[in-house]
Amino acid sequence: MARSGTAHLKPARDLVAEGEDHAAVRATFVKHALTRLPLIGSLVITINLFVQVRGDVGLAVAVAQNLTFGGLLVVVLLNLAVYIIIGVMVAAMPLVFDREYNFWTRVVGAAILLLLSAVLFNTASWLLLAGLALVFVVIGAIVLHGRTRPAPLVDAVSVRTALTNPTPPLDSGLRTIWAEGRAMLRIVSPTAPPVTVAETALDPVPAPKPFAEIADEWNARTTALHDPRAKSITRLAFAGIIGFVVLFGLNILTQPIRFAPLELVALDGGTARSGFVLLQGSGGVFVPNPFGTVEFITAADITARDLCEDVPRWWSISPIEALSPGAPSGVDCTGK
Repeated sequence: MARSGTAHLKPARDLVAEGEDHAAVRATFVKHALTRLPLIGSLVITINLFVQVRGDVGLAVAVAQNLTFGGLLVVVLLNLAVYIIIGVMVAAMPLVFDREYNFWTRVVGAAILLLLSAVLFNTASWLLLAGLALVFVVIGAIVLHGRTRPAPLVDAVSVRTALTNPTPPLDSGLRTIWAEGRAMLRIVSPTAPPVTVAETALDPVPAPKPFAEIADEWNARTTALHDPRAKSITRLAFAGIIGFVVLFGLNILTQPIRFAPLELVALDGGTARSGFVLLQGSGGVFVPNPFGTVEFITAADITARDLCEDVPRWWSISPIEALSPGAPSGVDCTGK
């Protein structure tokens, strides 16, 4: 690039430091993802309740104040159990596939993944599992496709090809090495390359170095540039966790969270209705299903209650349930 290309000269950046910073952020995010789950779960519960009551703050408070802290914690864990398991599996992926961990650490990580996979096979819907497999294949293909291969090593002869290129490298370290090599070219070559704006902009102006030394520094710098990008498993885990955060958001708007078991309840000998009984001591509330007018009740008001059987949808059946259907655990509350 001649001096006339000043307007198009990109400022040099320390790409090694940037790559290391990005890799550290991804690794820290993956490492501490599990510690954030309680906060994420509480946020999901709160937003989901607010969405279910359609912004009726009074109704939301009536429901929330009749849930104990322990009960709320169980609600969070049970409603988000599948997603928590998936999050644990994603966070554990680097333990299995990252060669920097020792053999036994990777064996334990693989055992954890197999155990959690068996749990998902018995609990998660087949559609969710199929979707997860597809998402991981797509994300994995994108991450691996974007993985840069290390540049070929150069020697004292082949490095001259890179030095004759008038376009300076974007990385600040490579740009300095490039300028030092071009300064040496002007000493030994009869057709010396012209001085570019990028070279004169360096402060101090790089001094010429032997080509063997230039080649060694060039190889070391390109290796350092490639190392942070080689952590494809961490990048895949990072992308997976971000994807599951999005999945949480979709779950908030589409799947009501159960704050209590759905029951068929008769109050004061009246007609049985399906809804949720939330009792804190002797008093509490009855919330009809779907959400409607809440009734304050006492334990003595309940004359009959039966656990409702969830009617499985074709998309919500787990693989093990499809292979071996279980016995009903309650009564049919459809339409009541």
